[in-house]
Amino acid sequence: MMPFEAMEPERMTFLYELYKRSEGDPRYGVPYEELVDALGFGERVTKRIQRALQREGLVELTAVPRITNLGRAVIDHEHRRSSRQTIGMTHHGVRLMGEILSNRAHTESPYNAASQADG
Repeated sequence: MMPFEAMEPERMTFLYELYKRSEGDPRYGVPYEELVDALGFGERVTKRIQRALQREGLVELTAVPRITNLGRAVIDHEHRRSSRQTIGMTHHGVRLMGEILSNRAHTESPYNAASQADG
């Protein structure tokens, strides 16, 4: 894994957005489409970044099976193929973002450069 000082601005933006939307909780996945829309990089670029961060053990993809109601909430395993895909941070990813944010608290925000490139 590369040191966070050398991390590409797009990857930093991706991690920050995921960290913010998941509230820093590795148990919480963000709908993949929501993240693509929020980042504005397009699906191809977002997928490339996601795969690189996944190889580094910082993020992971999960599938959320549909929930149906039969008097109570029941997971519908029949429809796994059509389930939503979410992306979440691993414990390692959350730890790294916590470090980055605490180290950058008194300097320029780690995602600011990438945000300015979009504008």
